[in-house]
Amino acid sequence: MNWLSRAWQKLARWFLWFGKAILLTLFAGVLTWGGLQAWHLWNGHQQGELIQVKLVNEGAKVTEAELTELLRPQLGIGFWQLDLPSIRKLVESHPWVAHAEVSRFWPSTLRVEIVEQIPVARWGDTGFVNQMGEIFYPSQGVELPDLIRLSAVNPDPLAVLAMLKQVLALINPYGLHVVAMHRLADESWHLWLVNGDEWLLPKQEAILGLKQLLVLYGTIPKQEGTKMRIDLRYRDGFAVKWQPVENSTPSESQP
Repeated sequence: MNWLSRAWQKLARWFLWFGKAILLTLFAGVLTWGGLQAWHLWNGHQQGELIQVKLVNEGAKVTEAELTELLRPQLGIGFWQLDLPSIRKLVESHPWVAHAEVSRFWPSTLRVEIVEQIPVARWGDTGFVNQMGEIFYPSQGVELPDLIRLSAVNPDPLAVLAMLKQVLALINPYGLHVVAMHRLADESWHLWLVNGDEWLLPKQEAILGLKQLLVLYGTIPKQEGTKMRIDLRYRDGFAVKWQPVENSTPSESQP
């Protein structure tokens, strides 16, 4: 029986050696395969083959698909060769992007985080102005009919917004609302109200004149089917002209 025991021992050692050899071979194969995959992945990044755009905070006006299309020319230059400052500027060229932050996210993603424009008023017929007084023009038509329309012969959006804020603070308590406001070349102001009336305010002491008008506005007689055009650009008073209501729609060509 000794020879049988010794044979089993030799056979067990042979199986153990054979198993270790197989395991070592498999381990070496896995390492080789992993190395090849890593090399292909790295090479793909260098070639820009695997880059994708991930918009962290997709908003109402800017989509991930839009940004992917906008950045497509940049995505072929390689993951580590991406020019992040240039890409950020390109993202901010989108009319609805106020600010953007971009970063690489290994292994294959360009992360984009944006702050969308918040329009506080319309600017002319096609533009908008944000709370910082910056004008932007969306490439597609956007309907925001409730926003007040602003314009100016010599554009200074911050000054126009500041004036609008003062005007609204004064007239809204009277139940009056502005639909449009225009600053003329001489820096006087033309206002259109929701009720159809128009007010012209002087450059100097416009707010003082407006306060005086509000005291007397309710006493001015109304005429059926007409709107009032009230001109306060007189030193010692104001003029009132009654016009047909159908002529009350403001436009850039009709200040």
